Amino acid sequence: MTEYRTAGSGDLGELKKLWLGCFEDREEAANLFFERNKDTYHAYAATVGGKLVSALYLIDCKLCGENAHYLCGASTLPEYRKRGIMGGLIEYSLNDAKNRGDRSSVLLPANEKLYGYYGARGYRACCSVSRAVVKRSELERDRVPISLPGTAEPERLQSGFRKDNFLYWNNNYIRFAADYYACYGVKTVFSKNALAVFEEGNGVCTVIYAIYNDIKELKTLLLENTSSNRFVIFGKCGEAAFENSKKEKYGMARALTSKPLPNDIYIGITLD
Repeated sequence: MTEYRTAGSGDLGELKKLWLGCFEDREEAANLFFERNKDTYHAYAATVGGKLVSALYLIDCKLCGENAHYLCGASTLPEYRKRGIMGGLIEYSLNDAKNRGDRSSVLLPANEKLYGYYGARGYRACCSVSRAVVKRSELERDRVPISLPGTAEPERLQSGFRKDNFLYWNNNYIRFAADYYACYGVKTVFSKNALAVFEEGNGVCTVIYAIYNDIKELKTLLLENTSSNRFVIFGKCGEAAFENSKKEKYGMARALTSKPLPNDIYIGITLD
């Protein structure tokens, strides 16, 4: 018989084992998730005969100024897949989240097949991202003096993006996510008015996430911390920061109340 429940500290060993067995993740990165992020996520588990066989995590955030969460880490032991266990665990966790006050659930499927899986469970592909390809010379035109560096305050930098379709993260989560990505060589740089998370390779800088109060300062921050001649910058749809940006599908959302969801929700920094 399958049982669903909230996972606790006593499950930590089994949760880590399941995570590392199902995902191609480094142990140091997994440890960061479970140790540094423990005050941000809610863990749920499915057990069969007392054995933990499936788990998922809901990370607190806000959407449209209301409580929401990002669903991640959905995993099931291979020998227990295709039994409907994960579907049951999703419904159990979302019901608990709704009772806790969450108004919506957001996630990023790992592949196209999973868009169909989550679509059958009430999620809608209403999340998107803009993708711009920019030459270094284009950024050079907007170079400005960088403001004095200081402690990054992601919540403040997100304030200029707080519109109906922006997923708003707290300071602790963004700092944790930056350290998580650092396990894979991804860098985070910041100044008073801009923050960027990026990776470089073969002369290309890919900006995974950027928030800013001054777009020119963001451009200068990238110029001063990279040697790339080409930039691929992902950001929120509808921004006028980069003229040649193109819209791409990037995630799904499900309303937990009768209130309709906005379109073009920008998830931002994730662990996927």
